[in-house]
Amino acid sequence: MILFFFLRERFKGMPWGLILTCYSIIGIGLYNLYSATNATYNPTRFYDQIIFVLLGTAAAIFWGVFLDLKNLERLSILGYIVVCILLFGVDIFGRSAKGAERWLVLGPLRIQPSEFVKFVIILIVARSFNIMKGFPEFSLLSLWRQIFYVGLPFLLILAQPDLGTASLVLLISALQIATIKVRGKSLLTVFLITLSLSILAWNFILYDYQKQRVLTFINPMLDPRGSGYHSIQSMIAVGSGGLWGQGFGQGTQARLNFLPERHTDFAFSVWAEEHGFIGCLILIFLFVILIIQIFQIADRARDSFSALAAVGVGAFFLCHFVINISMVLGVFPVVGVPLSFISYGGTHMVTALSCIGIVVAVERKRYLSTTSF
Repeated sequence: MILFFFLRERFKGMPWGLILTCYSIIGIGLYNLYSATNATYNPTRFYDQIIFVLLGTAAAIFWGVFLDLKNLERLSILGYIVVCILLFGVDIFGRSAKGAERWLVLGPLRIQPSEFVKFVIILIVARSFNIMKGFPEFSLLSLWRQIFYVGLPFLLILAQPDLGTASLVLLISALQIATIKVRGKSLLTVFLITLSLSILAWNFILYDYQKQRVLTFINPMLDPRGSGYHSIQSMIAVGSGGLWGQGFGQGTQARLNFLPERHTDFAFSVWAEEHGFIGCLILIFLFVILIIQIFQIADRARDSFSALAAVGVGAFFLCHFVINISMVLGVFPVVGVPLSFISYGGTHMVTALSCIGIVVAVERKRYLSTTSF
């Protein structure tokens, strides 16, 4: 009985609409993954994904229900130090996958620390602005903390090399910073620096295969059997779905092994081929509702840390959604960005659900503060 009352108090103020939307997308993801993996008679990934969902749910409950938001803010520094150490470990001892060292093997665990960086960077950027909340507006010089916090993991991830994840870390942070009042001259300076670095990166930093991806993005037929293959096969899968799709497990691109990475980066292609335009509209609608709910919670937040953390989570899901869908449709280079809750992957699933836990904590704090008077 005591446990019942304890749990009832803990679960007050839960954003059930957000949670229902989130797990509706997860349900679609599991359904789609079963179809994608069953085509090769290898359901192991499906059962693994269920375990990842359970682990992510446990993480979300811990961050959102049992850990106070103020303690989460304090722990962000420790989390930042840990993920940077893990990234150093990847660069030195990392396990290679498709030409990049992105995985760290710790006994039975195989993790991708760059995914955890997204979760931690949301918190550390929110914390860094919260301790500077007396500033009426920010100059480029006053943003040195944020530039350092984002720059270090960005460079470590870029060294793996993982341009897609590094760019996501930068973009999520940029969208958080965009909600803060920054001087116009500083924004112009950032734009000019970014443009200059992009030119330098193209000429001296990017690998040949990364340049080829950009060129193939402009015209996939430049290399239809090489770097353009993924994009072409994905567009064929999406187009062949028609209005209603070919039906569960009937997608020819997946069943005949034409579509690469159908359980990870191109999971949406499988869904589009099997469930058509109508199925795509349903899934996109759910993602839009999820993202809108997150930004609404950010707008209702009671303090700057809560608001910025929720904005960061909204940016996390928005960036993954837009980039992955654009990549699948051939309007963005293939950069290996997963679609949250749909693509297979343990580290990303735990990270995404942990981000949902942050939003739950923000909404619960607002609810409890308004009902305590």
